[in-house]
Formats: sequence, C-alpha cells, structure tokens
Amino acid sequence: MISLNIICIVDLPTCYQHSHMTMTSLSKDRHNPKEMRTLGRGFPETLKLFRIPASRYWYVGMYIKGRGFVRKSTRCEVISDARDVAADWYEEKITERRHHKETGGLSFSIYAEKAMDTRKRETRRGNVVPEMLEEEQRKLNRDILPAIGDLPVTKVDYNLVDNFIDQLIGERDLSASSLKKYVILIRQVLKEAEREGVILGVPSLPSIKSADNPRPWFTPDQYKRLLAACRELRDEPPTSGVGSGATGREGFDFDELYDFIVFMIHTFLRPSEWKHLQHKHIRVMDTNGIKQLVLSVPNAKTKRSKGSIDSTSTEIAADIYLNKIIKRNDDPNAYIFFNHLKQRDRWAIDKVGKAFRLVCEKAKLGTDAYGQKHTTYSLRHSALCFQILKTGGSDLLALAKNARTSTDMLEKFYLSHLTPQMPEFSQSLITTQALKIAET
Repeated sequence: MISLNIICIVDLPTCYQHSHMTMTSLSKDRHNPKEMRTLGRGFPETLKLFRIPASRYWYVGMYIKGRGFVRKSTRCEVISDARDVAADWYEEKITERRHHKETGGLSFSIYAEKAMDTRKRETRRGNVVPEMLEEEQRKLNRDILPAIGDLPVTKVDYNLVDNFIDQLIGERDLSASSLKKYVILIRQVLKEAEREGVILGVPSLPSIKSADNPRPWFTPDQYKRLLAACRELRDEPPTSGVGSGATGREGFDFDELYDFIVFMIHTFLRPSEWKHLQHKHIRVMDTNGIKQLVLSVPNAKTKRSKGSIDSTSTEIAADIYLNKIIKRNDDPNAYIFFNHLKQRDRWAIDKVGKAFRLVCEKAKLGTDAYGQKHTTYSLRHSALCFQILKTGGSDLLALAKNARTSTDMLEKFYLSHLTPQMPEFSQSLITTQALKIAET
C-alpha cells in the first residue's frame, strides 16, 4: 500500500435547470435557418438557400429521405455566388444518391449508424457514459453526416477529412480538443467499416495539435485564502444568492464544504468520483500508529478489468473523516458528502460546484494566473501539485498509481509547469509550513 505524507499538512478542523434551458435556446437560435430562398426553375422546392445568425455565409440545404434536412455552408457571402455553389452541390447529391444505390448502401452514413449502435451497446455495459453518446450523435447529425454522410465509406480519406476540419475552423471558433473529437468520431465509423471488411484498414487521418495548458490549481498561499473564505461563509452564511436559504433558494452547509475541500486535497479525488463515494467504500489503515484512509473508488475514471481502484489518503484525510465527516452520518450506504442531495450525477455536482465558486469569488480566486476558471477540479490539481512540490518530482510512479492517473499526465500537465517554481516553494514549505498554517 502506498503511503503518502503530503507537504507537512496538519488539519485541525474548527468543529441548474432554468439557466441551462436558456443557454440551449440561445444556441439553437444562432443556428436556426433565416432568409430562406429557393433556386427557382429546374430545382426542387426542398432545395433551399438560407443564412444562420452564427455565420456570415449562405448555406444550402435540402430534405433527403431518411436523413432529414441536410445542409452545408457555401462559403459565399454574395447570394449569386451562393446559387452557383448550391446548384453544384445539388448535382453532387444526385450523383451520390445514384452511386449509393449502385454500391448497395455502402455510404458513410450507414456505418455511422452501425457505429452508434456499437456505442449504445458499450453504454449499456457501462463502458461509455450516456452524455458522451449524446454528444457524439449531435456531432454526427449536425456536422459530419451533412458534409460526408452520402459519400461511399471507401472514399473517406485524409484529404476529405482535412477539408472537413478546415471548413469547421472557418465557420466556427472550435478549440483543438473539440476538433479532435470530430476526427476520433470519424475514425470510429471507419473502424466499423473495417470490421465488416468493407475497407482493408482505417486510413491516416489529420492530427490536431493543441497546446498543453497548465492545470488551474491553488498555490499554498491561495489554498490558505480559500479555506479562510470558506470559514467566513460558514460563520456568516450569505443572505442572498447561492446557499442563502432566502426565498426561492436552498441553504447550504459551508462547514461541510470546508471538510469537502480539505478531504479532496488529501485524497486526489476527481469531482466525478466523490459524488458516489459512500462510507462502505472507505476503510481506515493504521501504519505505525498513523491512520490513513483506503478508498475503493466505485466510479473511477480509469477502471481496471475487475473491481474498483483503491488509493491511499494522507493522515489528514483520516483525521477529518473520523472526527467530523463520519459523525454526520455513519450509515455504510450514506454518501460521505452532502448525503441529502439527490440526483448525484447532475444536481449534486452542480449545487456543490456553485457553492465552491462562491467561496473562490469571496477569496478573490475566480481564475488562476492564466485566466482559467477555478472549479472543484482545481482541488485535485492542487493535491497533485502539492505532492510534486514536496518531493521535488521524485517517485512519480507511486503518485500516479495512487491518484489513478499516469506518469505521462503528471509530466505533461504538472511537473513541466512546476519545475521552475520548485526551489522557491520547497524552501517556503520547509521554513513556514504554509499549509499547516492554512488549515489550523
């Protein structure tokens, strides 16, 4: 069992729905067709030219049996130029439809449907979360299938996908991570075709490079300010807004949030992992008189083939768990944090996240030095950074295994960004014991 002793920390605790619907509505309005035009004689009435508020270009679209309304940007701002592109696009669709019949239905859209059926089976087995499946289906329906759905799957190659990605970049300001998801999704469809023997192998596809941004974390001094702000909210709860208990608002226990912050710092939990953690998933380990916790994370992001993944906490997590957390509710099936909150996958995360943001704002720590927003994930990032600072980056393998991640991730997102600061912080931690002061 891995035993961690994180940065000489001693803790002595002092005993979405409406906004989501509005954002979704606004997003739909930006992509709804406006200024619909037909092309006139010689073209079907279902063939339309139109604009959308989200783009300066004219779009062409047409109802296709079994596909619904398929559309594509003409990349033209002038209507006369857009008409020429629309006419060519229509001829391409007629040719593709004829070829589709001749090839017996070997279109990309056919294998996209099969790939989604495979993903649904993986979702039922618990290998894919439903939210990811929904996102993949949206990307297919909205962007990928209108662009390449009617093409034979054998014609989808590097250049075709590269042009598709280039068009996405031109039309929408998508991040590198979002563009990667499109390429991965196209690869999944091609993999489905490969399994059925329609193509001999998945062709090389464009790679999307992105900068490795440092993870937003709290420095030891910022961690001290964060805990101080939480104590203030615990002693003097807000009278309006989030957690106030005012009319239309539910009160929030900032004392429990304080314990949550300290516990997360000393256990390396991800925000997605604490929500299902129950008392039955925790046992106390005694090593030479020092108590630590062993957590069997029930829904770890990186699961082994069998069972859960165990990890060891610092002695501080054991102290706050035994002296405060378990005393709130010691039922083995009770959730260790905010047990009263139902709908753990969504509502609990959202509510705790908003309360945590309030603490960050009170501590004037809304964003980090790079302008990235602090969230509850910043607590995990801080836990990893604190341990790296304490050890100087030694024994990353033990840290990675205990935190359920990889040494590559630590080196890529944590170690490389912290190296210049290590001498300064290591010296500071030895002489001032910053975190010991923070948590007393």
